[in-house]
Amino acid sequence: MTSVRTEPNRTDTERATAADHAQTFLDWTRINSKYLTAGAVVVVIAAAGFWFYQRQAQVTAANAARALMNAKQSLSAGNPQLAQSDLQTVYTRYGSTSSGVEAAMLLAQLNFDGGKPQDGISTLQKVEGSRAASAMAATILSLEGDGYAQEGKLADAAKHYESAADATGFETEKAFYKAKAARTYQSAGDTTKARQIWSALADDPKAQSMSAEARVRLGELTVSTAKK
Repeated sequence: MTSVRTEPNRTDTERATAADHAQTFLDWTRINSKYLTAGAVVVVIAAAGFWFYQRQAQVTAANAARALMNAKQSLSAGNPQLAQSDLQTVYTRYGSTSSGVEAAMLLAQLNFDGGKPQDGISTLQKVEGSRAASAMAATILSLEGDGYAQEGKLADAAKHYESAADATGFETEKAFYKAKAARTYQSAGDTTKARQIWSALADDPKAQSMSAEARVRLGELTVSTAKK
């Protein structure tokens, strides 16, 4: 009589394999326990360090915002000397924050108002390009342009207004800065550059806020050229 070979119970086999795998994992864990512990400690330390850094940044930003508010109150009260001192403190202490950058911008404006455009430009150049100033890049470049215009360096001013237009992602703001550049080029006597910008604004459907002025300015340039 021929015997029939039966296959082993698959469930028992799977259980045996799982047990072997579990034992292997336990053995590996026992052997490498000190490395696992060290790795866990590193992860905990890194997480704690990240939390501390984030918390410290939040506290610094909050302190900077309060200090800037106090400086603005001095400015609103009509005390420019005290405001300038307060703003300088905010900028010096919190220059790596957005409030510190805003303080620098206000300082620059105070310098412009006080007839010291170069001091204002220098302050702006110190914060320009910093991480904290990235969201205000266009405004900073435009302010620098104002400083150069006050100094009578109209070509430099116009270039900064163009850079401000390139730095913003908002179409209305972009058109505003381009128009500012065109006016300045026109005042500087560079009618070719002015005409180029005004023509682009007049034809750009995204620059409707400045299209009417662009057409008027182009008419002025045409008349001026005809008189020559």
